[in-house]
Amino acid sequence: MKSMISHDTLSVPRDFICPITREIMQNPVLLVEDGHSYEFDAIERWLTDNNTSPMTNKTLNDRRFVNNFNLKSAIEEYCAQQNTILSSNQFLTFNIRYSRMPNTWKNKPTLNIRLSLLGSSNAGKTTLARYLQYGLQSKFVHLNSTVTVAADISFFYLDQLYEDKYVVIIQLSDIPGMERYESCCDNHFRHCHGALIVTDSTDIDTLQRAELYWYKQLQLKGQDHVESMLVCNKSDLFQEHCDDDYRRIFLERAENFASLHQMPIHHVSALQGDNISSIFKQLILRILQNELLLDQIKESSSLDERSSIKLKRMRRAPATQVSLQSSTTEDGCDRNSSRRCC
Repeated sequence: MKSMISHDTLSVPRDFICPITREIMQNPVLLVEDGHSYEFDAIERWLTDNNTSPMTNKTLNDRRFVNNFNLKSAIEEYCAQQNTILSSNQFLTFNIRYSRMPNTWKNKPTLNIRLSLLGSSNAGKTTLARYLQYGLQSKFVHLNSTVTVAADISFFYLDQLYEDKYVVIIQLSDIPGMERYESCCDNHFRHCHGALIVTDSTDIDTLQRAELYWYKQLQLKGQDHVESMLVCNKSDLFQEHCDDDYRRIFLERAENFASLHQMPIHHVSALQGDNISSIFKQLILRILQNELLLDQIKESSSLDERSSIKLKRMRRAPATQVSLQSSTTEDGCDRNSSRRCC
């Protein structure tokens, strides 16, 4: 059992605290005569120097104590719950890393989460992906970016373990937005666990396209419990170059669309990096909090790992030996020998 000594004892139930050490007990025993429980080592030391009850200060006629198994079980359950809470709180501080994960994590189980960026070709999906990869340096990459003609796939990992044991791997697919490349999107619809449906806030046609095509295709071809979020990109240009009437109409339509499908909506600037990391983190958390989807991810990841282990074993196994040496014919003749048997 993990010790809870480092935590604030004010929040711990009083019965779990040893009256002598004032710390949570790990091996509680019941002093028969006074009816109170103490940490085993603490009461043993006390009775070496004292013949009184630590709680009542009365003389003890019976110095026997017995294990308090019920209390021990209650303390262990409480500690497990607290450690789960602490682990969850620690996980919430995660960052998304675009680098090689630590070597110490290579043998840990993984959760492979697939995300897709959906939207028209001018919505800025690639700039979103580049910012997640390169941060502020993505501005230099953006200058050389081209139209996506096939799904661009990037891999990331979270720098905190999920449930204190799983390495979370993120596969991000930037799906081409032009209609002529739509045929290559089906596989990504079917296998993604979460999607960012991206629109260009300065072009209301991209919002209409998101409503009439991208979201419907995701629901039609995607998994039953896929998570989605509406991302209204180019918020900087939206404020600078769009008039009041356009902004009102766009915002109303976007909010109605998101509300109809119970999707979160976020206004971002991919070029400036505003709110980019937070939308990806929120989508990942929504996926991990979706129990049905999480069960699918765990099962799929487990199957992938078993297949990988099997493949590694096959690669390490020696090649099957041929029963007859290459120099020997099927009839037993040795072609390399001067002796001929036929």
